[in-house]
Amino acid sequence: MKNIKIFALFFMVIGLFSSCEDELDPKVPSDAVGPELLSPSGGGSYVLEKVNEDQVFATFDWTEADFKLPVVVEYALEVDVQGGDFSKRNILLSNIETPLEISVSDFNKGLLAAGFEEGTAHDIQVRVVANHELVTEPINMTVTPYFDVDSWTVIGSAVGGWNPENDQYMDYDKEAGVYRLTLDLSPGEFKFRAPNKDADNPWAFNLGLDGDPRTIFDEENVVLSDGGANIGTTGGNYTLILDVNAGTFTIIQNEAPELTDWTGVVLDAVGSGISSDNPDATADGSSWNWGNVLVADNEGAPTSSAGVYTWTWEGIILEANEGFKLRTLNGEPAPQNEIAFDLGYGALDVDNSSELVVDADGNLSVTEKGEYDITLVVDAINGDIKTVTITESAPATLYMIGGTIGGWDWAANSIEMIPVHSHENLYWKIVWMEAGTDGFKFSPVMDWGDDFGMAEDLGGGEYSFGGDNISAPVESGYYMVVVDLEAEKISVVEPEVYLIGDAVGSWDAANEAAKFTIDNANEKLSFQGTLNNAELRMYAWHSYFTDWWQSEFMIFDGNIEYRGNGGDQDRVNVDAGDYIIDLNFKNETGSVTLQ
Repeated sequence: MKNIKIFALFFMVIGLFSSCEDELDPKVPSDAVGPELLSPSGGGSYVLEKVNEDQVFATFDWTEADFKLPVVVEYALEVDVQGGDFSKRNILLSNIETPLEISVSDFNKGLLAAGFEEGTAHDIQVRVVANHELVTEPINMTVTPYFDVDSWTVIGSAVGGWNPENDQYMDYDKEAGVYRLTLDLSPGEFKFRAPNKDADNPWAFNLGLDGDPRTIFDEENVVLSDGGANIGTTGGNYTLILDVNAGTFTIIQNEAPELTDWTGVVLDAVGSGISSDNPDATADGSSWNWGNVLVADNEGAPTSSAGVYTWTWEGIILEANEGFKLRTLNGEPAPQNEIAFDLGYGALDVDNSSELVVDADGNLSVTEKGEYDITLVVDAINGDIKTVTITESAPATLYMIGGTIGGWDWAANSIEMIPVHSHENLYWKIVWMEAGTDGFKFSPVMDWGDDFGMAEDLGGGEYSFGGDNISAPVESGYYMVVVDLEAEKISVVEPEVYLIGDAVGSWDAANEAAKFTIDNANEKLSFQGTLNNAELRMYAWHSYFTDWWQSEFMIFDGNIEYRGNGGDQDRVNVDAGDYIIDLNFKNETGSVTLQ
């Protein structure tokens, strides 16, 4: 037998009809021809089992009914006890077509919905009915249904991953009406889902935390919500009890994970390479007596997620050609776990670190003095592996200047670029550019010295970093300019601006129906269309970006204001109606007009 998918199948109990099954409605012609059941032939005794739920129970095939009238004919599959008159009209499946392959699961659910008790053998008869009037001869069989509930699973990185093969099926406690499972969880996250409830989308029914993600050890009646946040765990053996009806779960830690606890362990950076220009740097007073000491951010303590601990030194100033190391505070064992370590070049992730970082007799060193970002990760899941990454700090600001945007005077002509949220190396801006001018460049400050332009035209509006001016466009108009400081690339392309959300009835990114039109003749981008009563959300898009909200902006009091690295902006609501939205990025103004 093969697996099948049956769509639009509804299980219901139909009430008592006033007419007898053998009496046709007066509007049905007397010469109407009823359907004839061709298969199955009936007979046999069947014990249905959950393990076979996806297999085909039977294939029902019948001839078409002919009402001798121009009517739409709809078929249903009915069931009754043997000897019954079908007066209760218990429908197994409706809106069916011949041939009908019915799965064990669907046949079982239909029997349960019709009132047949699980675990008991029932002598039943089944027939096909057309428009509740014309019927086939019934066939008899004996069937034992099984108790059936939706399968719920635990899934996530805590059980190996988020793919279907990682679903951990829970046991259903019929008496208590809850699902239970005792299992080992790795440090990570998990959720609950019913992967088989929707044949097309295993995530259609899933439950997560009501509110923000958090890590839970032992807790009763934790509130869940549909599509809620991931549930964090530090690992160990747990018993999970899920109450789908109440929308809660209980988690019981039976055994804690055997992982090193780095919570609260303070680290410092030490050595002659730690510049005294760092405001919080102090002379090393430990037994090492080596240069300066700078405690990691967050007062030296790590952030943690699922057994992985991270320390950072953002914007630390390092001296050129001097050594330094990262260590437990003062080079001594941490009181939290009695472990001491110090790390040099051997712990460096070379591929993901700056080329300016070099090996100085086993110590870390840089070839140019400057601000750097240092990240140290201890992976407690994998034997406390320690990895150091050092990159040049991204500038806090980036400015664009040039004849293409009005001139080369920093005070009069420069434009500040907008940071892309969650991407410290990305900046963007929609700017008006004049053709036939002498190009443009960028700088992290409103001055010369660290400025840059292009080295090579890579095609498609993309340029590599270099010292030359980037050429002006062939035609004057609006352009989307994006700078990737990490990849050292600049992109200049036609701007893409969209609406998104309930106002346009879709949260799909880059939705063409919600896209603004470029009107360079009138120096604006415009959207004209019908909006729903909802919050207005708009954003600029580029292939370098990953999420629409990272380049979001809004119109407040006629002015365009950008989200940048900030939190959610204030909401602007619109009433349902037809609107024109105009955006003038040349003077940073906008309007939302109800027609």
